[in-house]
Amino acid sequence: MAKIAAVVVGYMPEIDVLDKLLVSLASQVDMLVFLDNGGSSQVLMSAHDERQSLVYVDMAGNKGLGAALNEGFELAVNAGMEFVVTFDQDSHAEPELIANLHAAMTQAKLKDPRCIAVSPTFFDRRDGKKINFPFYQSVNGVIKPVFHSDDEHGLVKVDVLITSGMFISTHAWIEGSRYNDGLFVDFTDSEWCFRVRDLGYTLYGCLNVEMGHALSDAPPVKILGFSFLRYSPVRRYFFFRGTVAVCRMSHTPACWKKRLMLALILRFFVNLVIDKNKFQSMKMMLRGALHGWQKKLGPLR
Repeated sequence: MAKIAAVVVGYMPEIDVLDKLLVSLASQVDMLVFLDNGGSSQVLMSAHDERQSLVYVDMAGNKGLGAALNEGFELAVNAGMEFVVTFDQDSHAEPELIANLHAAMTQAKLKDPRCIAVSPTFFDRRDGKKINFPFYQSVNGVIKPVFHSDDEHGLVKVDVLITSGMFISTHAWIEGSRYNDGLFVDFTDSEWCFRVRDLGYTLYGCLNVEMGHALSDAPPVKILGFSFLRYSPVRRYFFFRGTVAVCRMSHTPACWKKRLMLALILRFFVNLVIDKNKFQSMKMMLRGALHGWQKKLGPLR
């Protein structure tokens, strides 16, 4: 039997939401690792057995998503885990999620031996209606959303996957495909996906497996049929910095560079409409874009 670890990263979480995620995962995996970037020392205090089995790591301050994931992978690899499933603090794991993802990975590898990661389709768990977000696939330089699959297992080859729910073979990490800790939060997952694909690996989404997830600080705002995420000015900084930084990287596909930069311009103006502190938001977006261009990464500058 393959050994599977779940690696969860937390920063100032809703403890009850985080606890439910960890309790659910504890019975599904061989190793459960929680990386605390701040504000999570009370995790699982009301669940003694799960707390005792949890590998808890105090990151001694917010070191960012990439650094925490790298630490979690190192612990999992050293413990002999074959697969790692990564999670944000605000996801919901159904009792059969890990088994379903493992089955999806098995089928994906039979279909494509170069598959390095699979992921469930996800929906915002706070919405009144369960509307799945699409996967994205580029064909001949054109990026298209994917809502359906002709594969009997619901598999579809995709360009990017999000951190939460990503079921990953440790092979790529062992070979040196670590997370870029300079990105800190936004685009940590996308940049890793672009990089491993550039090395010849493939990624698959599985439309037959679903997961609830909170995509931003508050439910998305719908404008002209598009979803725009609501974040604090500080998070706007990281998003804009990460977008520009990733677009300057050689392994990012040209079609994604074009899409991300056009979307960033649109987001700039939409954010000024939907954000509460408009001046601070504008200031942090411009600052983030400048630092991304200057390759000034790491913590908030």
